[in-house]
Amino acid sequence: MIADALPGGRRFDCHFKDQIRRHDNEEGAAMALAEAAEALQWDLTAFHVNIFAVDLPRTGRGQFIAERIGWPAAPIEDWRRLKAARACPVAARCAQLTEPFSFTCDDRETGWFGGDMSPANRRVLNLYGRIITSGVAVPVHRGTRTGFVTWCSRNRERGELDSTHLGSMFFLSHVFIRHVEQLQSAQTAAPASEHLTDREIECLNWAAQGKSEGAIALLLSRSPATVHFHLQNAVKKLEASNRTHAVAIACARGLIQLS
Repeated sequence: MIADALPGGRRFDCHFKDQIRRHDNEEGAAMALAEAAEALQWDLTAFHVNIFAVDLPRTGRGQFIAERIGWPAAPIEDWRRLKAARACPVAARCAQLTEPFSFTCDDRETGWFGGDMSPANRRVLNLYGRIITSGVAVPVHRGTRTGFVTWCSRNRERGELDSTHLGSMFFLSHVFIRHVEQLQSAQTAAPASEHLTDREIECLNWAAQGKSEGAIALLLSRSPATVHFHLQNAVKKLEASNRTHAVAIACARGLIQLS
C-alpha cells in the first residue's frame, strides 16, 4: 500500500520502480506499469521496447500483453493487420525527440506537429482514436535503439492534459523500458531448450505428428494464430531454421517423442 505516498512524489516513484523491477517477465512488469498509470489517473498505458518491432509482445500463454493491461482485442488485431508499427506517427516522433510530448488522436488537421501525414499515418491515428482521445508519449533512447511509453486518456483533450506528474511518467517509462530490455536480453542469452513452455512443447509434439496449425488449434481449443505464435517461438528458442528443423532438434534433445 502506498496511501501515504503522493502520486508523483519520490516515495510513489520508488514504490512503482520496485514493483516493475521485481517481475522477471514482461507481462508482470507491464501490469505494474498499468497500475502506476491508474494511480496517476491515466486510463491506459502502452509501450514499445523497440519502435522497429513489427508485432506486439505476448504473455507466455500467447495472449497479447496489451489485452492484459486493458486494451480491447479487436483494435489490437486491427493494429497488426494494418502493420501499424511501420506507420505509427507517435513512434516516428519518438524517434526524433528526447523529451516527452502530448498528442491528440484527432487527425482533422492537415499535419502532425507541422509535418504531413500519410494515409497510413491517418489510419493508425484513427485506430487509436477509437479507444483514446489523447496522451503523453515518453521516448526512451538506448544507443541506436528507441522505445517509448504512452500514457493515454479516453476523454481529455490535448490542452487539458495534466503535466503535474510528468517527472514520474518520465522516470517510470525509463525504468520500465530498460527493465524489459534486460529481461529480453537475458532470455536470449539463456539456453534455449530450457525455456520452451509446456504449450510450445505440446504444439511441437502435434506438429511432429503431421498436424497442421488449424488441426492443432482445434485439438487445443486455441486460435490458429496462437498455435502459430507458439510454434514460431519454439523455432526461435531452438535456433532452428524452420518448423521441421525445430521438431528434429526437440526429438534429439528428448523434449518430444515421435509415436
